[in-house]
Amino acid sequence: MKDVLVLRELEQIKAISHPYRIEIIECFEEDQAATAKQIADKLGEPHAKINYHIKTLQKVGILELVDERVKSGIIEKYYLPAARTFVIDKSIMNSGDKGVIESLNQASMSIFENISNDFYKALENANEKEHPKQMLHFNDYYLTVEETEEFKMLLSETIENFIRDKKDKTRENTKAYSVSALIIPRIRKKK
Repeated sequence: MKDVLVLRELEQIKAISHPYRIEIIECFEEDQAATAKQIADKLGEPHAKINYHIKTLQKVGILELVDERVKSGIIEKYYLPAARTFVIDKSIMNSGDKGVIESLNQASMSIFENISNDFYKALENANEKEHPKQMLHFNDYYLTVEETEEFKMLLSETIENFIRDKKDKTRENTKAYSVSALIIPRIRKKK
Protein backbone atom coordinates (compact mmCIF):
# COMPACT_ATOMS: atom_id res chain seq x y z
CA MET A 1 0.00 0.00 0.00
CA LYS A 2 1.34 3.41 -1.00
CA ASP A 3 1.20 6.40 1.34
CA VAL A 4 -0.40 8.63 -1.31
CA LEU A 5 -2.12 7.92 -4.63
CA VAL A 6 -2.62 10.89 -6.93
CA LEU A 7 -5.86 10.50 -8.88
CA ARG A 8 -5.32 11.69 -12.44
CA GLU A 9 -8.25 10.14 -14.29
CA LEU A 10 -11.86 11.26 -14.37
CA GLU A 11 -13.04 7.65 -13.86
CA GLN A 12 -11.12 7.48 -10.57
CA ILE A 13 -12.67 10.71 -9.35
CA LYS A 14 -16.14 9.54 -10.39
CA ALA A 15 -15.56 6.25 -8.54
CA ILE A 16 -14.73 7.95 -5.24
CA SER A 17 -17.42 10.59 -5.64
CA HIS A 18 -20.06 8.12 -4.46
CA PRO A 19 -20.69 8.43 -0.68
CA TYR A 20 -21.13 4.70 -0.28
CA ARG A 21 -17.72 3.99 -1.81
CA ILE A 22 -16.06 6.42 0.56
CA GLU A 23 -17.66 4.50 3.43
CA ILE A 24 -16.25 1.27 2.00
CA ILE A 25 -12.74 2.73 1.77
CA GLU A 26 -13.03 3.98 5.36
CA CYS A 27 -13.91 0.44 6.56
CA PHE A 28 -10.35 -0.77 6.02
CA GLU A 29 -8.20 -0.65 9.14
CA GLU A 30 -4.51 0.10 8.71
CA ASP A 31 -2.89 -2.51 6.43
CA GLN A 32 -5.52 -5.16 7.19
CA ALA A 33 -7.07 -6.67 4.07
CA ALA A 34 -10.79 -7.43 4.07
CA THR A 35 -13.30 -9.33 1.96
CA ALA A 36 -16.52 -7.90 0.53
CA LYS A 37 -18.39 -10.07 3.06
CA GLN A 38 -16.44 -8.63 6.01
CA ILE A 39 -17.12 -5.08 4.83
CA ALA A 40 -20.80 -5.91 4.21
CA ASP A 41 -21.08 -7.22 7.78
CA LYS A 42 -19.35 -4.13 9.16
CA LEU A 43 -21.68 -1.78 7.28
CA GLY A 44 -24.77 -3.94 7.76
CA GLU A 45 -25.39 -4.02 4.01
CA PRO A 46 -26.04 -6.81 1.49
CA HIS A 47 -22.92 -8.57 0.23
CA ALA A 48 -23.92 -8.12 -3.44
CA LYS A 49 -24.21 -4.34 -3.03
CA ILE A 50 -20.76 -4.09 -1.42
CA ASN A 51 -19.25 -6.42 -3.99
CA TYR A 52 -20.52 -4.23 -6.86
CA HIS A 53 -18.90 -1.10 -5.37
CA ILE A 54 -15.66 -2.94 -4.56
CA LYS A 55 -15.40 -4.10 -8.19
CA THR A 56 -15.90 -0.50 -9.35
CA LEU A 57 -13.16 0.75 -7.02
CA GLN A 58 -10.83 -2.08 -8.06
CA LYS A 59 -11.40 -1.41 -11.76
CA VAL A 60 -10.04 2.16 -11.44
CA GLY A 61 -7.13 1.22 -9.14
CA ILE A 62 -8.46 2.60 -5.85
CA LEU A 63 -8.77 -0.86 -4.29
CA GLU A 64 -6.39 -3.72 -4.98
CA LEU A 65 -6.95 -7.47 -4.79
CA VAL A 66 -4.16 -8.62 -2.46
CA ASP A 67 -5.05 -12.24 -1.66
CA GLU A 68 -7.36 -15.11 -2.55
CA ARG A 69 -8.10 -17.95 -0.16
CA VAL A 70 -10.28 -21.03 -0.58
CA LYS A 71 -12.65 -21.56 2.35
CA SER A 72 -15.24 -24.35 2.23
CA GLY A 73 -14.88 -24.50 -1.56
CA ILE A 74 -15.49 -20.74 -1.96
CA ILE A 75 -12.79 -18.32 -3.10
CA GLU A 76 -12.53 -15.40 -0.68
CA LYS A 77 -10.99 -12.29 -2.22
CA TYR A 78 -9.16 -9.88 0.08
CA TYR A 79 -8.81 -6.22 -0.83
CA LEU A 80 -6.88 -3.21 0.41
CA PRO A 81 -6.99 0.44 -0.62
CA ALA A 82 -4.17 1.25 -3.06
CA ALA A 83 -3.01 4.03 -0.71
CA ARG A 84 -3.55 5.46 2.76
CA THR A 85 -4.41 8.86 1.26
CA PHE A 86 -5.96 9.82 -2.07
CA VAL A 87 -5.21 13.20 -3.62
CA ILE A 88 -6.76 14.62 -6.76
CA ASP A 89 -4.19 15.93 -9.25
CA LYS A 90 -4.18 19.72 -9.27
CA SER A 91 -4.03 19.87 -13.08
CA ILE A 92 -7.29 17.89 -13.32
CA MET A 93 -8.93 20.21 -10.79
CA ASN A 94 -7.91 23.26 -12.82
CA SER A 95 -8.90 21.81 -16.20
CA GLY A 96 -12.30 23.53 -16.29
CA ASP A 97 -13.86 20.34 -17.71
CA LYS A 98 -17.54 20.28 -16.71
CA GLY A 99 -17.46 16.50 -15.98
CA VAL A 100 -14.43 16.95 -13.72
CA ILE A 101 -16.04 19.84 -11.85
CA GLU A 102 -19.27 17.86 -11.34
CA SER A 103 -17.31 14.82 -10.10
CA LEU A 104 -15.21 16.96 -7.74
CA ASN A 105 -18.35 18.58 -6.37
CA GLN A 106 -19.96 15.17 -5.89
CA ALA A 107 -16.82 13.82 -4.19
CA SER A 108 -16.82 16.82 -1.83
CA MET A 109 -20.52 16.33 -1.11
CA SER A 110 -19.94 12.62 -0.42
CA ILE A 111 -17.15 13.33 2.04
CA PHE A 112 -19.28 15.99 3.74
CA GLU A 113 -22.25 13.59 3.97
CA ASN A 114 -20.07 11.00 5.69
CA ILE A 115 -18.69 13.61 8.10
CA SER A 116 -22.16 14.93 8.90
CA ASN A 117 -23.47 11.37 9.44
CA ASP A 118 -20.66 10.76 11.93
CA PHE A 119 -21.43 14.09 13.58
CA TYR A 120 -25.13 13.30 14.03
CA LYS A 121 -24.42 9.78 15.29
CA ALA A 122 -21.99 11.24 17.84
CA LEU A 123 -24.63 13.74 19.00
CA GLU A 124 -27.28 11.03 19.33
CA ASN A 125 -24.95 8.89 21.42
CA ALA A 126 -23.42 11.78 23.33
CA ASN A 127 -22.24 11.04 26.81
CA GLU A 128 -20.49 14.25 27.88
CA LYS A 129 -18.15 12.40 30.22
CA GLU A 130 -16.92 9.86 27.68
CA HIS A 131 -17.37 11.89 24.48
CA PRO A 132 -17.16 15.62 25.12
CA LYS A 133 -18.29 17.78 22.22
CA GLN A 134 -15.26 18.85 20.23
CA MET A 135 -16.44 21.44 17.75
CA LEU A 136 -14.91 24.80 17.00
CA HIS A 137 -16.83 27.25 14.87
CA PHE A 138 -15.84 30.66 13.53
CA ASN A 139 -17.81 32.58 10.95
CA ASP A 140 -18.04 35.84 9.06
CA TYR A 141 -14.36 36.37 8.40
CA TYR A 142 -13.46 37.94 5.08
CA LEU A 143 -10.65 36.23 3.20
CA THR A 144 -9.22 36.40 -0.29
CA VAL A 145 -8.86 33.19 -2.32
CA GLU A 146 -5.12 33.29 -1.61
CA GLU A 147 -5.70 33.70 2.14
CA THR A 148 -8.15 30.81 2.06
CA GLU A 149 -5.53 28.58 0.39
CA GLU A 150 -2.87 29.70 2.88
CA PHE A 151 -5.22 29.04 5.81
CA LYS A 152 -6.11 25.59 4.44
CA MET A 153 -2.41 24.69 4.15
CA LEU A 154 -1.69 25.93 7.70
CA LEU A 155 -4.60 23.92 9.12
CA SER A 156 -3.59 20.84 7.15
CA GLU A 157 0.04 21.02 8.29
CA THR A 158 -0.95 21.56 11.93
CA ILE A 159 -3.45 18.71 11.94
CA GLU A 160 -1.13 16.31 10.08
CA ASN A 161 1.77 17.08 12.42
CA PHE A 162 -0.38 16.43 15.48
CA ILE A 163 -2.08 13.22 14.31
CA ARG A 164 0.90 11.73 12.44
CA ASP A 165 1.71 9.17 15.17
CA LYS A 166 -1.86 8.66 16.41
CA LYS A 167 -2.91 5.69 14.23
CA ASP A 168 -2.04 3.06 16.85
CA LYS A 169 -5.39 1.94 18.24
CA THR A 170 -3.68 -0.15 20.95
CA ARG A 171 -2.51 2.98 22.80
CA GLU A 172 -4.12 3.25 26.24
CA ASN A 173 -7.25 5.33 26.88
CA THR A 174 -7.87 6.19 23.24
CA LYS A 175 -11.06 6.31 21.16
CA ALA A 176 -11.45 6.68 17.41
CA TYR A 177 -12.18 10.25 16.30
CA SER A 178 -12.84 11.83 12.95
CA VAL A 179 -10.93 15.07 12.49
CA SER A 180 -12.38 17.49 9.94
CA ALA A 181 -11.83 21.09 8.98
CA LEU A 182 -14.20 23.05 6.77
CA ILE A 183 -13.53 26.35 5.09
CA ILE A 184 -16.68 27.27 3.23
CA PRO A 185 -17.94 30.51 1.75
CA ARG A 186 -20.97 32.03 3.46
CA ILE A 187 -23.80 32.42 0.99
CA ARG A 188 -26.71 34.50 2.13
CA LYS A 189 -29.79 35.77 0.38
CA LYS A 190 -29.68 39.45 -0.38
CA LYS A 191 -32.52 41.41 1.15
